[in-house]
Amino acid sequence: MPTNLASRARSTPRDAGVHLPFWPLWLENWGLDAAVVGTYTALGVAIRVVAGLAIPAIADRADARRLTAVVCALASAILFLAHLGISTRPVLLTATLAVGTTMAGLGPLAEALGSAAARNFAFPYAVVRGIGSAGFLAANLLVGALLARTGPALLPWWIAGCLLVLALLGVGHPGGGRVRSQVPPRLREIGRVMLNPAFALFLAAAGLLQASHVVIYALGTLHWHDLGIGAAEIGALWAAAVAVEVVFLLTVGGAVIAVLGPIPALALAGAAGVVRWSALALDPTGLWLWPIQGLHALTFALCHLATIAFIARAVPDRFAAAAQGATAAMAVGGVMALAMLLASALYDRLGGLTYLIGAALSLAGIALTLVLAHRWDGGELAV
Repeated sequence: MPTNLASRARSTPRDAGVHLPFWPLWLENWGLDAAVVGTYTALGVAIRVVAGLAIPAIADRADARRLTAVVCALASAILFLAHLGISTRPVLLTATLAVGTTMAGLGPLAEALGSAAARNFAFPYAVVRGIGSAGFLAANLLVGALLARTGPALLPWWIAGCLLVLALLGVGHPGGGRVRSQVPPRLREIGRVMLNPAFALFLAAAGLLQASHVVIYALGTLHWHDLGIGAAEIGALWAAAVAVEVVFLLTVGGAVIAVLGPIPALALAGAAGVVRWSALALDPTGLWLWPIQGLHALTFALCHLATIAFIARAVPDRFAAAAQGATAAMAVGGVMALAMLLASALYDRLGGLTYLIGAALSLAGIALTLVLAHRWDGGELAV
């Protein structure tokens, strides 16, 4: 694949490498306690249920995935810079909800564009996703070290800058052409896909498995800080998880999916989740944390590849962005928002035991995956 196509195809929102692990520190530095940080994060995620469904579906209907992604990235950059002037909680909450809305479409649209580019230009999606994850890793390492010197004030500037680069790369994304010259779907047709029983089971299973990361995403950094772990080491822990993810994606990820198929891969990701979250509930420190973080290759990367593979096999191409949006809305919207609220309410009393919420979600995801195995024949769903 030509170099310029490679760079544009991996233009996924790598600002998440900073926003996801470190934004709670900015909120805490602003003046929120841990419980309120978790609540704000949960509310910001909850808005993605609606926006994450609506924005990709509208992009499919308008046959404008690339343009929609660029607009969302630009709007998000402006909103993060606007945080610099916020002085009251109501305005901060409003900004949190606005960012949740504009960021909601970026992930699903990036995945749909990346999958289309991989198909159209015959390169492996897993490798490109791995290169994007390497950007996440680099951001973790660099910003984790910088925060020890600058404090959280750096974060809005860094995130906004990444989003502006994302918008620039998105303008010419190679996956942004018409979807195999097919007619853009009507909203009624998109609704029929979403309500298909097999797709609904897939949404629930994938959503539970990805939402099992809820505690580490929302409170992991704060909990490690409470255990006496410094900012640089926390950044390294996040980076270690992504490093294993990158190696997995660049080497055996595609082959594992090809051998297992999406359904067994989802079940394996769930089993790894049960082990990972149960282990973190024991408040490990030191060397124990590193192999536990290494399970991210299975709990996230394998689950993600299985999700992409299921959508590619089961959902017609012209519904791809809407299907990605529905999956993201289920994973980081509905299920994760509710789990975040529960985790935030329990954290002060339970501490690390709050990770058992993730273990329970993983078990539930495994159960639904087994049901899905009996409901889906491996082919394209009827629309």
